Amino acid sequence: MKNTFYRPVEISTEELDSIVNKLYQDLVEFSKGYTDTKHLKEYITKLINDQKNLTGNSEMGFWGLDEPEKMSNDIRVLYFYMPTYIATGILINCKLNFPQITREIPEFNECLRKGLLGCTGRYFQGHGYDNIDGLIKALHVFIIAKAHIFIEKYPNDCQKFTELFKSVLENIENSLLSGKTRGDWGEDYSLQYKCILQAVNPNAYLELDEKLSNREVVLLFVYGTLMSNNRIGRTYLEDAKFLGKGTLKGYALYDLGSYPGIVKEAGKVKGELYSVPADRLPDIDRYEGEGKLYLRKTVTVNQENGENVKAFVYIFNQSTTGKAKIDEQYQPWYPGVARILNEEKYVWYAAYGSNINRQRLMAYIMGCSDKTPPKEEMPIMLNHPIYFSNHSGRWNHKGVAFLDLDKVGKTYGKRYLITQEQLNEIQVLEGGIWYNEIVQVGEDNGTHIKTLTHTPRYSEDVFPDLTYLEVIQRGLKETYPNLSSVEIDSYLLQSYLSIEMINVLKYLRSQEHGVAISKMGRELGHVSIIIDTVHKLKEFNLIRLDGRTVREGIAWDSPNAIYYTVRDRRLAIDNVLNKNS
Repeated sequence: MKNTFYRPVEISTEELDSIVNKLYQDLVEFSKGYTDTKHLKEYITKLINDQKNLTGNSEMGFWGLDEPEKMSNDIRVLYFYMPTYIATGILINCKLNFPQITREIPEFNECLRKGLLGCTGRYFQGHGYDNIDGLIKALHVFIIAKAHIFIEKYPNDCQKFTELFKSVLENIENSLLSGKTRGDWGEDYSLQYKCILQAVNPNAYLELDEKLSNREVVLLFVYGTLMSNNRIGRTYLEDAKFLGKGTLKGYALYDLGSYPGIVKEAGKVKGELYSVPADRLPDIDRYEGEGKLYLRKTVTVNQENGENVKAFVYIFNQSTTGKAKIDEQYQPWYPGVARILNEEKYVWYAAYGSNINRQRLMAYIMGCSDKTPPKEEMPIMLNHPIYFSNHSGRWNHKGVAFLDLDKVGKTYGKRYLITQEQLNEIQVLEGGIWYNEIVQVGEDNGTHIKTLTHTPRYSEDVFPDLTYLEVIQRGLKETYPNLSSVEIDSYLLQSYLSIEMINVLKYLRSQEHGVAISKMGRELGHVSIIIDTVHKLKEFNLIRLDGRTVREGIAWDSPNAIYYTVRDRRLAIDNVLNKNS
């Protein structure tokens, strides 16, 4: 097996992926024992020579494909840390299975030590919302390398790596026991966590599995800050099972400011019913102030299916004098409900086009009778895709964004708490004919979430203007600061690229060099269609003429004009192509 690792001069994602994938395949082959001593020694010697010290810390060694300061955080995980994890994994596997080679190469142990320390730089985590995915991929590499065996046999080769590896496994086990296995977008990683522990220590996993199976559960009725829409950041019910909505009779609900309370008197209380591990009750008791602020009692809850069940509930143990009583029609409780009831009617306006940019939204607000800024604003994910249509004079007679209610998808939005009157006037300012519907897309604690679009869907898709897209991009960045520029670019590209544009981009990305229009015509279809598609791709700065074509003065639409994808857009282009493959 030949070591083909190298650091390219010209950076392209295809080449970087190829280098990392080859390194990974080498690790897999070595882990299966598919090598011989002579070739392995040559491989390891080159791998050691290819290691670079981290600038500013010579104790850390890396096999990154470029200097880390030249990479964004997400790219750094893929092409700086991942090749380091894999290369270090190869050295780990070598020391476990071919100890004689490590003795014959004087620099081996020092190189391995630096690599192990380098692997701890990000605590094995990915970037941003992908931090757990990155962690799982890193552990997958180390498990193939048998790092879990290595740290037991050589715990002192790099104590920081040993401690981190054990700590990560312990955290995974605790996450399973506590039920805290969901990511930032609600993804459940419990299966991946179990697979990791199964691979690392099967016997210990069997004991863990028995613990998970034998947890005693109790029923708990919640009506306030522990309800699903209210408990953001609170983890007390992460390992609980939602059983449905319920109603408690003979109790009244009071708003106490930042939380509610119920007392025994005529009334009804709407809430949610959960099956909760019994060993979680002490934590919930401490959160609720059980014994002083609240008392935990057993009550009868009426479920949606008509059945009655016994469940625990926390009853307020203080006076409600002067507090606002929330009648059943305004339940379930949510923060600010008493204020909303005493003020004019508010709605959440969910914006997804240019109005996701607050500056743009405020321009519309200033055109309303009531010029009061939104009382609150926050991100919202809409369950329908956007598309672009019509010809807006404001945006160079190009398309603007609409929500496609006929399809299921994912749209990044921002919701603003404004009055219904303001939303009605925004609809008029946007163009009441264009945006002919105010559609309810959800509800948050009794407040409707509404957006503007056109029904039925416009049949014609119209490409948006670059300036319009830039306004949306700025709005996305201010609303979702953890989204990288590449992720934002990918999201918007996915919403307006046509099939013809995707086909041309896919073809260009499959080629090693630029391609002439004539060749694209032969491979993909009629030249006139290709020319029209090339013009659109040029307009969106996704492709450009190569230098020779420009120097020779060849017209942009000539069959001899050669095009390639713009380097800075390739990651975003590849993301879209992968989703459409």
